[in-house]
Amino acid sequence: MYCISKVKIPKNKKTKVKLKETIDVEGFLMPSRQKKFTISGTTIANILIVDVKLARPLVTKKVNKIYKKLIMLLTELLITDDDTGESFREALNQIEKFRQEIKNKYRKYLAKKDLEAMSKQLKLLQLEAKNRFIELQMSYSNVNTSGKNR
Repeated sequence: MYCISKVKIPKNKKTKVKLKETIDVEGFLMPSRQKKFTISGTTIANILIVDVKLARPLVTKKVNKIYKKLIMLLTELLITDDDTGESFREALNQIEKFRQEIKNKYRKYLAKKDLEAMSKQLKLLQLEAKNRFIELQMSYSNVNTSGKNR
């Protein structure tokens, strides 16, 4: 079911129809690769899914794809031997960015158990990155203080 306008368009004519009134409705904006959908010969640029039950599978699939990429990136960053600690800072930044994105955009569409599972794993990775970063800072401070005492 879709409704664009009350104006009737002849079936043999293809025209662009613009929505005259701006309606402020919250929902999940369905992504498309070409940025346009064609339904019954009408080109539609944006599809906004308002029902949470309909949006949940789409959002879950999208978030899982982003989450898997994030986990791969975090493991890569935590495995690398970086003497400056830049990789640990980048890992912490990526975790926080993902959390904020989920909180602001997708929280109401995801199941609570999925959110908790992602949160647990991200907390463990965040704790590991923080600990390694602190160890690296402590080793640098020990090297700097022992060098000054000579």
